[in-house]
Amino acid sequence: MITSFSVIVPVLNKEHEIIRTLESIDASIAFFHAQYRGSRPVTSELIVVDEASTDRTPDLLKEFGRNRPYFKVIKHFKSLGIGPARNTGAKIAKGDMLFFCDGDDLIFQEHIYLCFLLLNHDPDPGEPKLKRVEITVGEKTYPLTLPPHAIGVVRTGVKMQDPLHPYWKMAIENTLALNLCIRRDCHEFIEGFPEAPVYKEIGGCEDVSYDLWMAKFFKVLKVEIETVEYIRYPGNNFDRQLKKFQTAPDQVQDDTSPEEKMLHLLRRKLEQDRFSYLIEKFRKMPLTADFAAILSWQQLANDYLSQECYSEAIALYEVGMVAEPATRDSVKNILAAAYNNFGSALHKQGDLEQAGIYFQKAIALKPALSTADLARIHFNVGTVLAKQKQYEPAIASLQQAVALEPEFTEAIGELAKAIYQHQLLVKGYQFSSGFTEVDLQALAKLLQPLQMVENLKVLTVGSQDGRIACWLLDNLLLHQTTALTCIYPVEAAANEQILLEQLAANIVRAGAAEKVHKIAGVPRDLLRSQPYHCYQLIVISGIVTASELLEMAVLSWGLLTPGGMILFAGYGVNAALSNASVQPQSAIDAFVNIFGTKVKRLHQGNDILLEKRAD
Repeated sequence: MITSFSVIVPVLNKEHEIIRTLESIDASIAFFHAQYRGSRPVTSELIVVDEASTDRTPDLLKEFGRNRPYFKVIKHFKSLGIGPARNTGAKIAKGDMLFFCDGDDLIFQEHIYLCFLLLNHDPDPGEPKLKRVEITVGEKTYPLTLPPHAIGVVRTGVKMQDPLHPYWKMAIENTLALNLCIRRDCHEFIEGFPEAPVYKEIGGCEDVSYDLWMAKFFKVLKVEIETVEYIRYPGNNFDRQLKKFQTAPDQVQDDTSPEEKMLHLLRRKLEQDRFSYLIEKFRKMPLTADFAAILSWQQLANDYLSQECYSEAIALYEVGMVAEPATRDSVKNILAAAYNNFGSALHKQGDLEQAGIYFQKAIALKPALSTADLARIHFNVGTVLAKQKQYEPAIASLQQAVALEPEFTEAIGELAKAIYQHQLLVKGYQFSSGFTEVDLQALAKLLQPLQMVENLKVLTVGSQDGRIACWLLDNLLLHQTTALTCIYPVEAAANEQILLEQLAANIVRAGAAEKVHKIAGVPRDLLRSQPYHCYQLIVISGIVTASELLEMAVLSWGLLTPGGMILFAGYGVNAALSNASVQPQSAIDAFVNIFGTKVKRLHQGNDILLEKRAD
């Protein structure tokens, strides 16, 4: 609730105009107090900052101030410019609301009352209807809708006696301080009008810079009702630019001198420097709900989001939605995207816990996003949970992603991995080596027909600790008549006895030990002793040299039934099993070339699946 206002008037040698200006302000203050019906009293003051006037202005101010206790005069010992003068007045002022009027302009009696009514309006979030009032200015009555949310600044229309081009009239109305009413908090945040000497050399533009900073951060309400008058006097700033203001902007002749252009370049540099400073200041300051309510928080948050400053954007969206509950439906989708993007950034940084929190926040908003975007968020949640070994909720999230987007290949793959990792955890498998990742979902789909084959026989070569054998038992060898033979290459490990024991223990944990026949020895010798055309699937893994892998493949070929498949696990596009110049996957290419049309590639990824043609 605003309970005070101050009107600030800078003046320099305006002996012929100042009293008329002050009388117009005095009348507007009196009108306000006569009309205002608020529950709490409002105090007012009128402050003039004399810029070292050398004419009769000081005497006139002294005379005007008699019997007006709310009237104050502050003197500068030399003219510093209109920006410093306004800032001096604002520092002395006690008002929560600030008005500015130059020493030769006028404000109408309704101006202060109208601006106060709008700026002090405290909308009720629970009231669905907008409040409408009428305001009379002069002889005309205007319908007025009070703002549905708190605002930081009010601008009104400006009366001008001279006809101006509409473009310039609007530009003047959007940059003058005369028709401006601003909360003290807003003025103090942007730290007032610019005070650099270049503005005094230019002879203006303080209002332009002030408006640039103000409009960037705060909600501005513009009403078209003309409540002030911008007056042209011979030789004043308005008079010097009248010809320009009456000409279409694309027809204005630029007669700016090179020296003045340099001054404007400097002015714009100073504007940008202050703007950058304010952005950094805003980034560091604590954000309260009351301050957020008057901020142009959606614009600021969108800017932060475009710069990938996710934490700053999220803070603004969250506080803004509390300040303006009516914006929730329009903002929640953007906020959900911000949560998701921030979660992704945290995920990349390795902060899984915080990443998961922000992914969950995105889902909790129940945003009305596209199915693809929602699927991506559920996918992000699932991957983070899986990395935290929270497999059950991870599986649920990944299943939701796949349900939304059935062709979402990343989610399909991650779901298969999460299910597999959950199986490992539940079964209590203990594997000694790093897992050579298998294209689980693709393989499960391609091998699924084998689940229906009775007396299915599968051979693994290079079983090591049983990781692949256990996956086959859990996902493929489900029928009670199936059988798995594991050839274990004892020559490949110094601690083969330990690994053999691990293999045996893991197969027991799989709950299908009766299906498994383990053979330890030299693979090339053991393969030669296996029955011809016996196996519908042979899996080769862990062979690290190309020559040995080619030999294993050729020896396995005769053991396959027509139409059978041979799987090279971990030898595909992402494999790096050897530092040798000849990579093992080259052996697979040689193998395919040897058998030519008798081989069909079914899958090529991190694993390679080939089919032995029946014909």
